[in-house]
Amino acid sequence: MDKVVDIAKEPVSAKLRSWFGPVLSHGSQWCASNLLTQFAFLTVDGLEFPLTINDSEWDNSWVCSPYTHYISYALEEISRVTPAGVSLPVSHLLRALGKWFRSAELNRVVVVNNWLMSTNPWPAWNAESLASVIHALQEEWPSHALVFRSLNERESGPLLQALQKAKANRIPSRQVWWFDPKSPAVRQSRDLRKDTNLLKRGDLVRLENEDFDESYFAQVRALYEDLYIRKYSRHNPCYTEQWLRHLWAAGHLRFTGIKEPSGSSRMAGVEACGLVNDVMVSPVVGYDTSLPQSLGLYRRLAAVPVLTARECGVPLNLSAGVGRFKRLRGGEAVMEYLAVIDSHLPANRRFPWRFIEILSRGLLAPAVQGLRL
Repeated sequence: MDKVVDIAKEPVSAKLRSWFGPVLSHGSQWCASNLLTQFAFLTVDGLEFPLTINDSEWDNSWVCSPYTHYISYALEEISRVTPAGVSLPVSHLLRALGKWFRSAELNRVVVVNNWLMSTNPWPAWNAESLASVIHALQEEWPSHALVFRSLNERESGPLLQALQKAKANRIPSRQVWWFDPKSPAVRQSRDLRKDTNLLKRGDLVRLENEDFDESYFAQVRALYEDLYIRKYSRHNPCYTEQWLRHLWAAGHLRFTGIKEPSGSSRMAGVEACGLVNDVMVSPVVGYDTSLPQSLGLYRRLAAVPVLTARECGVPLNLSAGVGRFKRLRGGEAVMEYLAVIDSHLPANRRFPWRFIEILSRGLLAPAVQGLRL
């Protein structure tokens, strides 16, 4: 009889073989310079999930590192947006928490369904075999917490319910913005209509996916870094030129560029979106932040995945951030969770996750929902 659950070092499906092939050959830093992880692949109920496995790697990007997510990212954000009189004591508290989290080996985790992006859609799965999955993962990695990321009620409701029955810690993570292609709010949004007209305006040239060639990807990386790394956080994945080129060449993402109309090859902005488990995601956005805001570069680029999802008739998960902007274009605020299975670990390893859950439910979730972040 075939096993209900299989864990392998190599993927089975063509999609995962193509997506992860280069990092299996060259290592995870081929994808992003701040990403150190090992890979495995879980097959259950005819579905296949990528796994990332870590032990410490305290400087990792937050997509693989809970420590970076809750400590390093928070330290950076607090120093950036709060006055010194407030940031200093909070920073001391976070550093003390960081010492506790390190001693409790918070980064010793297996992350399920990790596509190396901030947003990782789940396939339609009734999760009836979840108990077998948990047992198999605990057998394979008995000293690791099991982390299920990017969960939300719109696309992974049955899995969330099954994880709750399995007594997982269900931790509010962030608020993401969901675009339903049939939503009247999207179809009737005047702001989206204005953005679409701006995208079509002839002052800048739109570069379609078919117009790209390999020479563009040094610029793509630089524009992405200008926004996601320099403006937002160095803890976002620092995607490499070769990884971005791979996602384009393999057809996993469709790239759209904006450039000057003078015949120059210099791009002012870039966006890339694609389907993962029948949900559109937009993991790559970047623009020249030195150019005038009056050009509306972000408005033009942000319209692309919404329009693409609507044309394809699929939902779009437009990740977190700039909440008011996304709401005015028809986005629906949806709370995203991560679920942690750690019942097989000693008490000192479990306590930090309980603390994170209490803090997230008591402070994070009410704050982001109230402020519509």
